[in-house]
Amino acid sequence: MFRNPAHASRCCLALLVVFCTAFAASAQEINLSVPAEVKVGGEIKVTWTGAGGERDFISLDPVGAPESKYGDYQYARGNAVTLMAPGTPGQWEVRYHRSDSGYPVAASATVTVVADSATVEVPARVGIGDAIEIPWQGPNNPQDFISIDPVGAPDHKYGAYQYTRGGSPVTMKAPAESGTYEVRYHLGVKGYAVLGSARLEVGGAAATLKAPARADAGETIQVGWTGPGNEGDFISIDPVGAPDATYGPYQYTRTGNPIEIIVPDEVGSYEIRYHLGSGKYPVLGSSPIEVEAVTASVSVNDKVVAGEPFEVRWQGPDHQGDFITIVPVGAADKDYGPYGYTKRGNPVRVMAPKEIGPHEVRYLTGQSSKKLAAVQVEVHPGSAKGTLRVTAPASEAVGASGVGAVEIILDASGSMLQKLGGSRRIELAKRALIELAENTLPAGIPFALRVFGHREADSCRTDLEMPLAPLAPDRAVTKIQSIQAKNLAKTPIGDSLRKVAADLASASGPRLVILVTDGEETCGGNPEQAIRDLVAAGIDARVSIVGFAIDELMLKESFEAWATLGGGRYFDATDGELLTSAMRQAMHPTYEVLAGSEVVASGTVGGEAVELEVGSYRIQLSGGRDLGSVEVKADQETVVESP
Repeated sequence: MFRNPAHASRCCLALLVVFCTAFAASAQEINLSVPAEVKVGGEIKVTWTGAGGERDFISLDPVGAPESKYGDYQYARGNAVTLMAPGTPGQWEVRYHRSDSGYPVAASATVTVVADSATVEVPARVGIGDAIEIPWQGPNNPQDFISIDPVGAPDHKYGAYQYTRGGSPVTMKAPAESGTYEVRYHLGVKGYAVLGSARLEVGGAAATLKAPARADAGETIQVGWTGPGNEGDFISIDPVGAPDATYGPYQYTRTGNPIEIIVPDEVGSYEIRYHLGSGKYPVLGSSPIEVEAVTASVSVNDKVVAGEPFEVRWQGPDHQGDFITIVPVGAADKDYGPYGYTKRGNPVRVMAPKEIGPHEVRYLTGQSSKKLAAVQVEVHPGSAKGTLRVTAPASEAVGASGVGAVEIILDASGSMLQKLGGSRRIELAKRALIELAENTLPAGIPFALRVFGHREADSCRTDLEMPLAPLAPDRAVTKIQSIQAKNLAKTPIGDSLRKVAADLASASGPRLVILVTDGEETCGGNPEQAIRDLVAAGIDARVSIVGFAIDELMLKESFEAWATLGGGRYFDATDGELLTSAMRQAMHPTYEVLAGSEVVASGTVGGEAVELEVGSYRIQLSGGRDLGSVEVKADQETVVESP
């Protein structure tokens, strides 16, 4: 309420002026300017004069359409917009709509949309899946495209396509089935009107195969081939008469000529077939092959001690992935327990189970775990054992005490995509590294991170993702979180270790290197030699290895030998929690347990206890410091404190 009438009059007058001014602005005359003619699918550049509201818009509509019925539009902000002409020739209206109720039209202008044309050129006939170059001429509007379609298909129904914006010619792959098709140039606007087309005959492409007529079950053979060699084409070994889309062991043609492929390990008649890598994988050529039976035998000492390694001698095909295992008597034929690959040599070492009683040692094929041989053994109880733990002084902080620099080498190869306890291995490894960066390593310690397997599929690439620099936990966590394992990426352990000297060249004081991996070298490198070279160079570095989800005893033993050679220790982590613990323990000094002059065990100060047979031992810290002698008693833990 106004207490002063004069004041009230002045306010009402001011409001009226503002209202009238706003009304005059919104009602100001609009003048549109459009081209008189434009080709279908082309750009209609619209300009105008006159002020409008924030939500006013300009649309392209059929002549005579109700004001509230509008087509494609742009908001009238500024003084120019671009609309796309439809694919249908004729008279159209460009209309300026107010944003008021009903969207009244403040101005309009007529534009004539005229027909356009295009041409495409194709060979008279191509083979199934062939790559074909298609020269074209046409308007090349932003969304125009060329497709390969069934004859008579409606304009808006199209198959594989390529945009014209990439230039002429476009390269496309012929359909996977024989027949007559149309290559068509489509406008990239609603309706996708076809401006030009050409018939394309797709014939039955052929492929030939050169392969042995017979092979042993599970054998790796070489197959020479001729054929299209398209990106996804592959050669497989399939049951006779199988549908094209049903295939067995295979290899992509892109891997070479000849390709290598593993024969099925089930005896019988098969066909080696060349499949097109698209559609329903049509077969372009085939060659018969007979898969013949193979035999094997195994022999082992009658007495096997529970929880200890034992040797198995074998005879057999030694095909890729073949392995020796031990299982309880009565286990299903394809069941397996602790194992060792035959490729490790003869004999193979296998860890005996802890369950005593009758067991069976088996030779199984690597492809389908087919049992080729078996012999029964008795697993006997071992001798009495106790445990030994070496603790750090209570005053010593957890972390990389006495270490001048730390480098982590992380395996992010394809196998790290496998799941363990519901989570992918790579995610568990990243959590362990984040815990290390945030809570174990002191901020500011010189830190480097090398990763392999995360950049390229089918690659042996290794990258220094974080060059040596003072550790900033937040930055390290961000980098670790960004790592993604790459399917089919390989495992260049040797090359990664070979680069450690350069990675840590600027560090002073003892260096600690920790390799985290779930598999063996697959790039032809020599990890053992890389560590030997590091030691021979006189670099003050300790190399420890964390094996994640490693099941094979002989691979673990190789890792142990390499870590010992590098002055470090091997840690076996079977799950995410143990992986985190292993990373933490790897920061601590190591020790050795000696029986006489023989090293029988090793561990980390402040780490997990080690299991030993009952008896007297001497404890020696890394670097040679002696902690004296201890007596290990049955079923008891002996604790020694490190000074």
